[in-house]
Amino acid sequence: MGADILNLGQSALSAAQLGISTTGQNIANASTPGYSRQVLIQSSAASQQIGGVFVGQGVNVNQVQRQYDQYIAQQVNAVTTSKGSADAYLAQISGLNNTIADPTAGLSPALQTFFTSIQNLAASPNGTAGAAARQATLSAAQSLVGRINGLQNQVSQISTDVNGQIATTVTTINAYSAQLAQLNDAIGKAQSVSSAAQPNDLLDQRDYLVTQLSKLTSVNVVQEGSQFNVFIGNGQPVVLGAKSNALQVIQSPTDPSRNEVGYQAKGKVVQISEGSLPGGALGGLLDFRSNLLTATQNSIGRVAVGIASALNQQQNLGQDLNGATGANLFSINPVVSSSSSNNTGTSQITATITNVSALTTSDYSLQFSGGNYTVTRLTDGTSQTSANLPINFDGVNFQLSPPPAGAVPGNGDQFLIRPTASAAASLSIAITDPNKLAVATPLSTSIPSTNTGKAAITSGVINSPTASGSTSVNGSISPVTVDASFSSATLGAGTTLTFASPANTISGFPPGATVSVTTGGVTTSYPSVAPASATIPYTSGATINFNGMSFSIKDNGTPPANNDTFSLTPTIPVASTKLTFNSPANTLTGFPANANVTVTNGANSTTYPAGTAVPYLSGATYAYAGISFSISGTPANADVFNVGPNTAGTGDNRNALLMQKIQTQNGMIGGTTTIQGAYAQFVSLVGNKASEIKATSTSETAMLKSATDAQQSVSGVNLDEEASNLLKYQQAYQAAGKLMQIASQLFSTLLTIGQ
Repeated sequence: MGADILNLGQSALSAAQLGISTTGQNIANASTPGYSRQVLIQSSAASQQIGGVFVGQGVNVNQVQRQYDQYIAQQVNAVTTSKGSADAYLAQISGLNNTIADPTAGLSPALQTFFTSIQNLAASPNGTAGAAARQATLSAAQSLVGRINGLQNQVSQISTDVNGQIATTVTTINAYSAQLAQLNDAIGKAQSVSSAAQPNDLLDQRDYLVTQLSKLTSVNVVQEGSQFNVFIGNGQPVVLGAKSNALQVIQSPTDPSRNEVGYQAKGKVVQISEGSLPGGALGGLLDFRSNLLTATQNSIGRVAVGIASALNQQQNLGQDLNGATGANLFSINPVVSSSSSNNTGTSQITATITNVSALTTSDYSLQFSGGNYTVTRLTDGTSQTSANLPINFDGVNFQLSPPPAGAVPGNGDQFLIRPTASAAASLSIAITDPNKLAVATPLSTSIPSTNTGKAAITSGVINSPTASGSTSVNGSISPVTVDASFSSATLGAGTTLTFASPANTISGFPPGATVSVTTGGVTTSYPSVAPASATIPYTSGATINFNGMSFSIKDNGTPPANNDTFSLTPTIPVASTKLTFNSPANTLTGFPANANVTVTNGANSTTYPAGTAVPYLSGATYAYAGISFSISGTPANADVFNVGPNTAGTGDNRNALLMQKIQTQNGMIGGTTTIQGAYAQFVSLVGNKASEIKATSTSETAMLKSATDAQQSVSGVNLDEEASNLLKYQQAYQAAGKLMQIASQLFSTLLTIGQ
């Protein structure tokens, strides 16, 4: 009997001792990250039948069990991933928002100062005040350029920082993956010795590492026996049992300045698409870069293109203080085109901006596959496919580079085109001489004092740098419009197009030019390679476009005659013309011999072939050879109206007034807003997104706290509870010791009786 009691006391003493050790372990690790509270699991030992009763044999210690809820842990990891993404995005967008929205360092003040300087120049175009105003305008332009360059530099620095953070994050992910693989191996070995015993501390470390990994990327854990297989993103394995698969930081095949994430597969590095790595700090960085940072670079670039294009076009239509045609005020090289390093062909793509108003803030992918070219807008996946280039999409003309680079691409070859990405960085002032500001208009109109009627002629405007003319009786050419890609250098001294009959074609286009013809909404391209020249079929009224010029040729129902010509020449200098009013016929004559004249009266416009008398309509606008003016009143027979070059432009401010109007013209975003409006919309977009991400981060913080509290209620160490347990196990230990003492005394008594 004494021996049985001694065994009971020994088992109780051992259990109490383990209980004290377990409680001490909890107290010692109360502040250890990832530690799960441990509990001693014990049960009554099987009783033994003695006589007619069953007598207990003490206590068994089954295991030291950690308090862990896998479902709650998964919730914590999921919210940790969401919060990591929001925090990474917020950290980047906060700095960006502060940069672009700064009322003193932002772009809006510089834009306002620049247009105010033009307004002052228009008020004082000459003399000492004019000289000061010209210099002030150039200084304001330089300040504007500096502000745009500075914004672009700051955004570029953010891009560089994001690249660095992506690389650092990938390195950390690899480190965690390697540690998880090592823990998988250690846990497997520990459980192979005793499948019933759980290596609690190793399990805690592994679960904690999974949580840390969840901060960096979306994690999916699949348990296989004692091992964890860990997948990130949309299924990329980084841990398979005791083996880890390291990620790699690689350069984008189409943009070497951009870090991407890849992995090694069969001796080849495979890029993981950004959309396949959502969540966590890595997902937040990739999301910020692809959805906001790129749009920011392109938005600032689009504003730069809008400023340069509008001001340059108006400068080119003006006259400087030296009497010369205005030169470009700004220099800009906006479009960046790069071919994928995986391409098999040697082709290159060139792209030119043709319509600033149609520009978006997206980049574009061009792929050649199955004999077709497909241009895709990367922001939303909208695409356009054609068997031939060029393709004009969103105000950008995509074309093959001239040979030898312009050879047909290899099947599957891909190109990245960024129409405005580098525009802000490349913007600079093209002139430094204040006298070269084209304040005047190189067109003058006058009425001689010998006129006896009561009619007036407006000062006139230059509508286009290209004048159109025709020798055809039946055919006429419309006024020419130019787009952002037009350069007067490509026009040179002019181009003469010839109609051929009965071939019904038009030829004479510049060698190497690609001519696009649009009829009924369908555009057909006719490429040529210098020294060859394109020949196009003639369709009355079709829109013809080449080298940034657009016009139409139409007839009166009878096609032009063989060898009829249609000319495109520089508008400036304006040809001297004397228009004479014929009262009996109520017509104006004297227009240039090859000029088609368009008369616009209200909403009605009529084009008259070259050499014909033009009806006089009081108040109507007369347009020919790239210029226009209005005549109103009642002229007398033989009254004369003189139109010609401006030979005294020193006091003329007409072109400066037109430059000033650019500030309020809706020439951006589909003609819906001004240059400043486009920038303001972009600033608002970033500000709203920053507020949205901040709210998301706050919400995720609250959700993570709730999930963590739930986890701690199960796994966390409560020191008050552990103190109570410590006292309980201490008393049990003392009682067990007392029991063993009594058993010893009983045993001694029995031995004494036996003697």
